Amino acid sequence: MRYQENSRMTLESPRKRKNSTTDETPRKRFMVSEGYGPSTSYQDQFSTVRKEKRKMFEQGEPLPAKKIKGLQELVVTKESPSTAIVCPPAPSSSCLIDNSTEKQGLKKRSLKRKAGDFLESQNEKRLKTENNNEERGDYVRAKFREKYVELRKLGEGSYGSVFAGYRVYDELPVAIKHIQKTHDILMPKEKKGKQIPLEVAIMLKLRAKTTRSPGQSAILSILDWSDMGEELIVVMERPMPAEDLFNYIKNHKGRITMNDAKIMIKQLLKTITYLQKAKIFHRDIKPLNILIETRSKVPKLYLIDFGLSCFVKGGHFRIFAGTFCHIPPEFKTQGFYTAGPTTVWQVGLVLYEILHQEQFVTRKYLSNELKINTSLSETCREFLTKCLAIDPKERPTVEDLLHHQWLTEEDTQI
Repeated sequence: MRYQENSRMTLESPRKRKNSTTDETPRKRFMVSEGYGPSTSYQDQFSTVRKEKRKMFEQGEPLPAKKIKGLQELVVTKESPSTAIVCPPAPSSSCLIDNSTEKQGLKKRSLKRKAGDFLESQNEKRLKTENNNEERGDYVRAKFREKYVELRKLGEGSYGSVFAGYRVYDELPVAIKHIQKTHDILMPKEKKGKQIPLEVAIMLKLRAKTTRSPGQSAILSILDWSDMGEELIVVMERPMPAEDLFNYIKNHKGRITMNDAKIMIKQLLKTITYLQKAKIFHRDIKPLNILIETRSKVPKLYLIDFGLSCFVKGGHFRIFAGTFCHIPPEFKTQGFYTAGPTTVWQVGLVLYEILHQEQFVTRKYLSNELKINTSLSETCREFLTKCLAIDPKERPTVEDLLHHQWLTEEDTQI
């Protein structure tokens, strides 16, 4: 019986433990002795924290603060005070922002340094170029003084001054024109790629087309030109003795004969024909830009100052270049002007000043403050009226004027 009881108790005991509600398995506890370091399980947990932090840095995003705090507490509470490992606080998002901001600042400072170095090198190049230009200008100026001697001033315009002078080796009288370099001076490219002033390009073309010797054409020939850096110097022939038509009219007031007037106008028309064949538009024909050589009994005319001239390719001009008081009326009414009719208008104003000894002004002429002298011959008045027609379509061509009756009424010596 005892055996049976014992065996019964042995068989029943597992069922009793399984169904027991009071005999529960206690929670698992971790124990660390004070004399030893953290157990292996703690090291695994700490490595987990490190992995999480490394992942956070690699991805550029911080771990949630709650999760980091829980991992830190887990490690610290499972260790003894002497061996506790305190994890550093996780970097906040502000730390990462500051880090990126610092990188951006370094990048900006680097770019500024590079920009500063570039500007410095550009300034050095500019100063070097300016110094080279000054040295080159001094050299060219010295060479120029060896070839030419400059004397008194002959006149002054909007783009420079003209001085009398002579060439050293043969004492040939010359006119030396100083032209200030501005943005208004056009610099066309030659075939070889070299840039030259437009005025020089025009005068060189005229010289190349002129078959007559210097002094025989109605356009002063260019002899030389130099780039001094800040200014250009153009050397031209200078007929002696001579004066501009404006002063010639003043000095010969009332003594310019009709025959001399015809001679001067016919020479002017032939010169304009020559320019038109070369596709050149002077744009500023007036008494101040006409030189009269007075060496012989018959006045010899020269057209000068090609500073506002241009090459003509056809079409209209919408920007006026010339003397404003001589502006053609069509520019005010239509907003443009053309080369042929404008040139004929300027021939008319030159003849008006020769015959009336009075300065021509477009505004005064259109308002009838200036009138053609009725004492002139009918053919002369017709010639002048056609040149100064308000409608440009009613003005004759230069070729028509050369065959006008007023110029062919009697033989004139040209």
